[in-house]
Amino acid sequence: MPIGMPPIEDRKSVRAMTLKLRQRHRLVIAIVGVLLFFLLIIGIALRPMFPPVEASSPEFPGQTVTYSATGEERDDLFAKSNVSVRLFRESESRTLAIGLSAAKDFLKPDLLVYWSAGNSTTTEALPPSAKLLGAFVSATLPLPSEASTAEGQLILYSLANQEIVDVSRTTQFREQTR
Repeated sequence: MPIGMPPIEDRKSVRAMTLKLRQRHRLVIAIVGVLLFFLLIIGIALRPMFPPVEASSPEFPGQTVTYSATGEERDDLFAKSNVSVRLFRESESRTLAIGLSAAKDFLKPDLLVYWSAGNSTTTEALPPSAKLLGAFVSATLPLPSEASTAEGQLILYSLANQEIVDVSRTTQFREQTR
């Protein structure tokens, strides 16, 4: 008999005990599997139904807004970043929007675009009056109405890094911005 092996009688009792534990484990797993299936079905049946976004909120109109390019493009607004800003106009309401583009190596994590009226000198934190326009990667970002009547700045903010990436020069967006 090899060293460290229990006697044959003990090995048989160990096998019998292991067999009972395996059978019990199979039974418990089968019961848990069936219970989880029924809990999933009950959870799906009892989940609340939400109305579509278009019908529930006046901020999200049911129709899509189509902007047309005005031909205005500015490459000189940002000092630290090579970001190009294109101006768009909605034909009916004449509201303005911008489109931002940059080189592929420029993108920062979770880059957001803000508009701040006036001339903010802070580069540490967002000014309290800053208005979120949207994500940098969006096709068009609607501008607030004050952007066409007063001067302000675009702020590029990295949400992941919690820092201001760049602040544009003070500008006012009109059809003929020069």
